[in-house]
Amino acid sequence: MRKRLTLAFVLVTLFLLGAAGVVRAVTLDGLLREREGEHVFHQATAVAAVVDQQDRSGQPIDRDFLSDFLASDTQVEFAPDKGQPVVVDGPDFRADDDAISSTVVLDAGVLTIRQSGEVIQSLVRADMSAALVLLGVVAVAAAVLGYLISWSLSAPFQRLAVAASALGRGRFDLDLPPTRVPEARAISEALGSSAVALRERLEREQQFAMHASHVLRTPLTGLRLQLEEMTLDTSLPAESHAAAIRCMTAVDEVNEVAGDLVDLSRRGLIGGAQIPLRDLATSSAQHWADELEEHDRGLTAAVEGDIDLTFTPGPIEQILDLLLRDTIRHGTGDARLIFEGDARGHLRMTVRGHRETPSEGADLVGEARAVVEALGGRLQSVAGPDGTTDLVALLPRR
Repeated sequence: MRKRLTLAFVLVTLFLLGAAGVVRAVTLDGLLREREGEHVFHQATAVAAVVDQQDRSGQPIDRDFLSDFLASDTQVEFAPDKGQPVVVDGPDFRADDDAISSTVVLDAGVLTIRQSGEVIQSLVRADMSAALVLLGVVAVAAAVLGYLISWSLSAPFQRLAVAASALGRGRFDLDLPPTRVPEARAISEALGSSAVALRERLEREQQFAMHASHVLRTPLTGLRLQLEEMTLDTSLPAESHAAAIRCMTAVDEVNEVAGDLVDLSRRGLIGGAQIPLRDLATSSAQHWADELEEHDRGLTAAVEGDIDLTFTPGPIEQILDLLLRDTIRHGTGDARLIFEGDARGHLRMTVRGHRETPSEGADLVGEARAVVEALGGRLQSVAGPDGTTDLVALLPRR
């Protein structure tokens, strides 16, 4: 976008300057012809006065006499009333259709002075050379100015593209740019409202899962216990006993379906955005290894369990960002990341490091806990080996 805007700005500037140059060239040619025409007329008038005086004194009007009034790019012609015309050409005179001439009628004949059209063309070429140099300078200035303008216009949209990509990965802590461009502001507001809606959706799904699990499974569990007591009653007829066993089987099936529905509501936060755990762990470890290296600290990572489980990367990356920023702010020494996927599809994510100050009440950890709970998980701090502290996030599969 930035290159196209810069190129468009330069092309528009060059087009306008080119159009102005054409108009100026046409106007300049007319002005130069008018000025040179006046110059030739004054020259012809002056020479005519001298020629008339020469004729009155009875002196001959020949080539030697006319050569004294000859310029390098002009032609002087005197046509007497009687006899052959006398013509003298300057060394740079070229007879062409663009020649400028002026004629004066005398008593002894007709005096004509012609100036080569090459004079006008040389003046125009000199002016065009200066105009081309100016055009080049203006083109460079237009390119620089166009780049600055295009950068200021495209920068918000580039940040919005990054924010949209993050939203597509399931993150709702978007870095939206402050801008005065109405279109960019409208997109920013739309992305912000989408991120809020995404977080509210997560919270509603978590509330639904907890409510559905309680409302469905608690009565089913009580019903199964009653049916199980009936099967243990020896006085119960055989047909009733068999019916109770069939009801217990049906209750188990309904209970299993209820569990599947609850698990299904927690999966697939954004369709098609899930990536394998091994790829998620690799990209996160590489990013934060570079980040910690700037603070002269190292980072190691490990992936355990089912590494082919797929998760929506955005929320996990957001949680890691918060926990590792907290580690940078409150910790010392190297840090370690541990990703563990279990057979049920859950993710256990551990950030281990030495901490100088407790981070339980820190803002970053509090934000991470809110995200974890919105995803239906929990975040806890436990004592790790060698005096380290583990921040452990337990997340359901999403």
